[in-house]
Amino acid sequence: MEFKPTYTKKEVKELVDWFENNEYPHSINLGGGIKIDDMAKTVKQLSHLALTQHDNRNFCGPIAMLFQIREKIQSTLTQ
Repeated sequence: MEFKPTYTKKEVKELVDWFENNEYPHSINLGGGIKIDDMAKTVKQLSHLALTQHDNRNFCGPIAMLFQIREKIQSTLTQ
């Protein structure tokens, strides 16, 4: 998903549901110097943030990161 200043509740609910219904690695390297070592904790915190702050422009970066994590996971599954 492209970077946006705000996200709809439907968009973030679909995203959070994806993480709840799929397995993902314990750690991931997103590139650009971003490495996440505890995915379970990160996904939990970013999911809560996305669900509660999806329409707040101040939190668009962390929410976009959650979309980026999903895209990275999906791309590694299709390779």
